[in-house]
Amino acid sequence: MKALNVGLIGCGGFAWAMYIPVLKRNPRYRIYATMDIIGDAARAAAEDTKAAYWTDDVKRVFSDSNVDVVIITTRHDSHEDLAIKAADSGKNILCEKPMALDLEGCMAVAEAVKRNNVIYTIGYNRGLAPMITKAKELLETLPGKKKMIYHRMQSPFPESHWTHITEIGGGRFIGEGCHIFDLFCELVQTEPIEVYASGGTYLDPGKVSIPDSGIVTLTFADGSMAAALINSAGCPDFPKEATEIYCDGKAIYISGFKKMEYYGFEGQKRIDLEYYAEDKGHAVEIDMLADSIHYGTPSPNGLLKAARAAVISFKVNTSIRTGRSVGIAKSEYNFE
Repeated sequence: MKALNVGLIGCGGFAWAMYIPVLKRNPRYRIYATMDIIGDAARAAAEDTKAAYWTDDVKRVFSDSNVDVVIITTRHDSHEDLAIKAADSGKNILCEKPMALDLEGCMAVAEAVKRNNVIYTIGYNRGLAPMITKAKELLETLPGKKKMIYHRMQSPFPESHWTHITEIGGGRFIGEGCHIFDLFCELVQTEPIEVYASGGTYLDPGKVSIPDSGIVTLTFADGSMAAALINSAGCPDFPKEATEIYCDGKAIYISGFKKMEYYGFEGQKRIDLEYYAEDKGHAVEIDMLADSIHYGTPSPNGLLKAARAAVISFKVNTSIRTGRSVGIAKSEYNFE
């Protein structure tokens, strides 16, 4: 089957670290066009991937009938507009998180996707990581409520970094926390119904005006619960991510998507990847997206999942601001 032609929109560090290597390894894709507002960045990516062309004009990519799917890896405030324009151009879409910076933006993206009958996938790859898939398989055998703890130890970004600017990056919970909230939902497999968060600005409050760190607790319809420590002023020498899952007297521990231990399942088990072989599910998501485009299978992370974690992230900021728990209804994110 013909390889899918990709229009890569945004050729910065994240595209180079994640999407370009994954796409180059997958014969189902060809990076056909590279676009960045910084022309030199687009040209470098095109030369490395042997793309047909590079451009600093996104309209050229959207108007190119040879482009089958666009992958958007730009700053957060551009995701809504680019996704809508891509959908209106008839392009299938993989957009990095977040879906948008507010609920109205998420709704607008969903309407454009449905209006144009294109496939939309958000970059919530962690729920597709091999170790998470294994954990889900183990949990399927257990009827009890799940109790989960997660920590994200982010090395401090400079206070001037764009991710801390409300109208550009959305802040840590909208821009990054959505990954974790999606991960919890994937592990529990029932609807989230309530969120409570305690936190604030732990970097210089004179330079950062939006909460950057906190402890977030989620309650689910089946009584399961999850807590996440999201720390923007973490220790760079400490493991960045770890997930603990407890259910029916059994335990699962995943460290950095490199090591997994599980207890009570016919004895202690352990899975280790090589130190540099961390797998957060990017390759799986890309491959599943190809299936969606070629065969009409469901998007690996479609509109409902994209909006669900986004809505949770918005409510986290509300909870921190008000000091109260906030309810979550499926109708608030079910845009499909």
